[in-house]
Amino acid sequence: MRAPAAQHPFLSHLWCVRDSDRGIAWGVLATPSIRDLLRVVRGQAVEEEIHCPEYLIGATCGGATKLRQDPEDPLPMRQLIFLNRDDDIRAWLLANNGHDPLDLIVLEPRPEDGDDLDKTPEPPIGRYPFCDGDVWDE
Repeated sequence: MRAPAAQHPFLSHLWCVRDSDRGIAWGVLATPSIRDLLRVVRGQAVEEEIHCPEYLIGATCGGATKLRQDPEDPLPMRQLIFLNRDDDIRAWLLANNGHDPLDLIVLEPRPEDGDDLDKTPEPPIGRYPFCDGDVWDE
């Protein structure tokens, strides 16, 4: 008998926007660095302040193509790149063809996940770590 899979916020997440007034933004990444990407994310004009994300996830070229064809379907893991370091940003840029905008999803902690409450744990063995809050605070 198999153990049930852990439920993490990046699994089966829809990339389409339910509310057309929220969730879509544009930005220009000046350099392929996590600090510049976080500056772009923080600089978005949205209704509510963006908090330190748990995950920044980029879609590969294949994932971006799939999103254009059927935005309602979640992307499989092989079409995602978790962005935590400068090398991840470079890999994301290289995994895209340069003809289409890059697709990025920012997953923030759920509002009920306060500092003192239990929240979804990071996956074991260092896979898919949460974003570094120290870099966000810079």
